Amino acid sequence: MLYANKIPYVANFRFAEAARADAWQIGADRFPVRLAGNGEGVFRLTSALRSDRPNPSQAEVTFTETRTPDAAYALTLGPDGGLVLADAGGRVLLESWPGKSLGVCGNAHMVCFRHQDDFRYYGMGEKLLGLELTGVRSRFWNTDAFADFDWGAIKNARVDPYYVSIPYMIVRTSAGWAGLVLNTPYPAFMSTAADVAIEGFQAAESSASKMMALGAEDGGLDLFVVAAPTLAELTRRFQRLVGPMPLPPLWALGYHQCRWGYRSAADLREVQRRFAEHDIPVDGLWLDIDYMDGFRVFTLNHDAFPNGAADLADITKTGQRVVPILDPGVKRDDEYDVYRDGRARDLFCHNPEGEEFIGLVWPGESAFPDFSLEETREWWAERVAQFAQLGFEGAWLDMNDPSTGAASPHDMLFGRGADSHATYHNQYAAGMAKASRDGFRRARPDQRPFLVTRSNFLAGGRYAAVWTGDSVSNYTYLRKTIPTCLNLALSGIPFNGGDIGGFAGDVTPRLLRDWMKASFLLPFCRNHACINTAAQEPWAYDELTLVTMREMIRSRYKLLPYLYQLFVAHEATGEAILRPLFHDFDTTPELELDRIDDAYLLGPALLHAPIMDENTDTRDIPLPGQGAWFSVMEAAWVPGGGWRQGVTVAEDQTPLYVRDGSIIPMRPGIATDHRTALHDVELHLFLAGDGQTAAIDYVADDGLTYAYQRGARSRLRVEAAAKGDTVEIMADLAENGAGPLQVRFAVHGPFGRIKINGDEVPAAPLVTRLAGADVAPLATERREV
Repeated sequence: MLYANKIPYVANFRFAEAARADAWQIGADRFPVRLAGNGEGVFRLTSALRSDRPNPSQAEVTFTETRTPDAAYALTLGPDGGLVLADAGGRVLLESWPGKSLGVCGNAHMVCFRHQDDFRYYGMGEKLLGLELTGVRSRFWNTDAFADFDWGAIKNARVDPYYVSIPYMIVRTSAGWAGLVLNTPYPAFMSTAADVAIEGFQAAESSASKMMALGAEDGGLDLFVVAAPTLAELTRRFQRLVGPMPLPPLWALGYHQCRWGYRSAADLREVQRRFAEHDIPVDGLWLDIDYMDGFRVFTLNHDAFPNGAADLADITKTGQRVVPILDPGVKRDDEYDVYRDGRARDLFCHNPEGEEFIGLVWPGESAFPDFSLEETREWWAERVAQFAQLGFEGAWLDMNDPSTGAASPHDMLFGRGADSHATYHNQYAAGMAKASRDGFRRARPDQRPFLVTRSNFLAGGRYAAVWTGDSVSNYTYLRKTIPTCLNLALSGIPFNGGDIGGFAGDVTPRLLRDWMKASFLLPFCRNHACINTAAQEPWAYDELTLVTMREMIRSRYKLLPYLYQLFVAHEATGEAILRPLFHDFDTTPELELDRIDDAYLLGPALLHAPIMDENTDTRDIPLPGQGAWFSVMEAAWVPGGGWRQGVTVAEDQTPLYVRDGSIIPMRPGIATDHRTALHDVELHLFLAGDGQTAAIDYVADDGLTYAYQRGARSRLRVEAAAKGDTVEIMADLAENGAGPLQVRFAVHGPFGRIKINGDEVPAAPLVTRLAGADVAPLATERREV
């Protein structure tokens, strides 16, 4: 992509010389500035600069200003125009580069901070640049990667910018954690002490090499600065700012099977039959573009679905869902009612000549809804609602970068031609996602919809999950999966995951197994492949691949009640779901966690360290913290606080560890189908020895509707303590809005007896299959609580 790696350069900016009377002074220009705080470590710095209009960002941020001083942090604007972020003890987290706080270059602006060698950088939305981002220079501009970059860059994952633009930088400093959020829809940029090279070879002497800088190519300044003592608290504060992901339906957390090439009811019935034949659970059966009539959005191909809604009803009578693709491009066809209606209402984007903008996507020449307009979003929502009535409960939103094919997107104007393409390019997908979510809510007002989108924007996690776009079936992309998903999760998109097996190119059996093992616990779990590539279904290869895929998918369903609890907590408090190791643990000399990007935490209790390299069956595994970890592979407790060197991993297993002092809700038995009932649960207690305790608030609801918001939810409070050879459990149904629960308690640890609410109960070993291994905790009988 032309100029994709170039950003405005610091030497071309004029910087503030002073700040007086609430304004920056830059030469003869005076720019009023406003600084506000919410009293909870979040500050907002705004200045119109040279913009003659309000900020056109449609990101829904939640910021309530207070005049009460923040007790823990202060962001100050000095007389020299510099910014300082410090804690109540005077320790500085961030400070402006001397003489270069705020700068302007035409309509562009830049804010510069001093970089320190011990700084570490994370976040930045969706980037293929690794987990730790020191030395990065990156632009934020949603791209259609396969259309905008050459194949050499694509196959080697050297693609930046990518599909999702979230200009949010996380900085770990010696005094705590800071987050910098640019609320701008225009192309943004960030540099983290990036070196400069001439022609990519010779290092250049540059004033930017020790500087941390961020800014935008147009518009006014709207900068949020977030401070916190830990990454966990920083993430909660940022997530509250941009909004949590609404609690999804339980089926959305299951396994999903997709392929460009599934095009008909017959195709889906055959896929459904094969999953049942092999006793593999699957919740979502997905349709790519071929199900439509000539790629016309909101249509069904009559030959593929001769009975229309009746075909869909027949497929979904099992409780599984059909998930169709929706693209924004509307075929330019006067016989097509969606096009005629949108054109008559003037709801499509304009070109510079005042006519509708035409791009080239799957239907050929296509018009594009102008999602910057509320009336267009309303129109799209109505169309989605009508389409959903056919029997759809969710959709995946593609080509919304927006992808315009051979047509330059810069001719695609918004606001009926009044606004440049750059004004809404990065937020186009979020507008589509918001309108689509509204449409599904209208079709089924009391049912939680599920949407996943390829592109997105700041605060877009309110509307849709994100899959990490088109990838290539190779180990380069597999190794990029975890760090990309972790930074995306830290950037306000907790519900994310990549295409298992890779999208383009032919997967090998070994790569498919490794990708499945690496991804089976990511929040979004979908196998997807391109047309005319090797098959990627679990049964497509040898017996080992079938067994491994089945084991990992069943294990996901075994852990589905735990994953659901994480989404419940996220909606309530902004708690992280997918986490880097340093989210919960401190780096130590024995275990430096800063750059470990091939292992992750799912919630506070599970650590997964999959094999990510070709032709190896061993790896070193980091186990942080001073407590013990339960190795599922070995069915044994192992110490934390360092590396486990050279751990051998069987081909049908993956290294999964459970933190001491955890209670993990699991589905009973072996999951051979998709049916999961949250009211019937095994609570697995992991206690390494005498004196350890654990607690959980387990919630159960119908997993589908909004009834839980009206009190239809049950909450079981469980507290456990290890005393000698006995585990004493106190269990209380604190809320009974959804009825009693069926519960079995299973204890992993050196214990021979279990007491529940003071009474000893019979217990015996319970063989439990997880991540390809058998464990045998001491377990009670199922009991109603």
